[in-house]
Amino acid sequence: MGGYSIFAGTLADMTWPEVEAAGTRNTPLLVPVAVIEQHSRHLPLATDTYGAYLLCSLIRKGLAERGREVLIAPPYYFGVNATTSMFPGSLNISPETMAMVLTEILENYARWGLRRQFIVNHHGDPAHNRAIVETISTLRDGGVEATYFLGGMIAGFVETAYQVAFRRPLPLTGDAVLRAPESAATAEALARFTRSTGLDIHAGERETSLIMRWFPDTLAADVDLTELERVPETARQFQEAEASGGWRALSPWGHIGDPALATPENGDLYAFEAADMAEALAAFLDARD
Repeated sequence: MGGYSIFAGTLADMTWPEVEAAGTRNTPLLVPVAVIEQHSRHLPLATDTYGAYLLCSLIRKGLAERGREVLIAPPYYFGVNATTSMFPGSLNISPETMAMVLTEILENYARWGLRRQFIVNHHGDPAHNRAIVETISTLRDGGVEATYFLGGMIAGFVETAYQVAFRRPLPLTGDAVLRAPESAATAEALARFTRSTGLDIHAGERETSLIMRWFPDTLAADVDLTELERVPETARQFQEAEASGGWRALSPWGHIGDPALATPENGDLYAFEAADMAEALAAFLDARD
């Protein structure tokens, strides 16, 4: 993706007068949210963080092509890893702590004039997502225009996992949530580039392709992907293992999917999905400016 780190092109590389000026322009802010979590033996712990950062970077590029300015916050990565906390490397923060810290960070941005905030999350843990929902609700009660911005692969997984865990859909309505519809181009690319026919939700084909395409220097050089067998055989096996705390017993390396099927071309799906998200956000902002 270019740049030296996940801070490249974010508020962290701006000066305070630049941030102050952006605040006076009521500039929208993209907020990448993710975790530090095991991603099998071949992917970095920051895989989800790279994914959220990449989406925000590509969305900003798409908006710039439309003549719209947006900023990107430094990625937030202290999240909830309740289902993978048995693996070394998975930082597991309580949902209460996550909601409190994320809320306070976003309140800081709002005080600087960056009150239109769009959270782009790349982690499906239901408790993690409930903390995001609580953060958005608290911020909106305080007059901050915080919005959960859902699109691409992660959107369906987030909403399904939330529904299964809490037996209700994400409790956000109106401007508190923005869903980016999948375009025909994205649907065609998804069908063309996807080889997996089984469950693929963690460090499998899709996320391995993400790292292979956009952050190849972080892919473990000493791992032969063809030696990583697909896990599990059925979705039910995973659901039972996740519910019982048996993720590591089911998948000793930690992946849920088939990493051996990854390709750089599959990683390009992030560009397609970010284009859909950029279009949705541009329309959302146009309707309110």
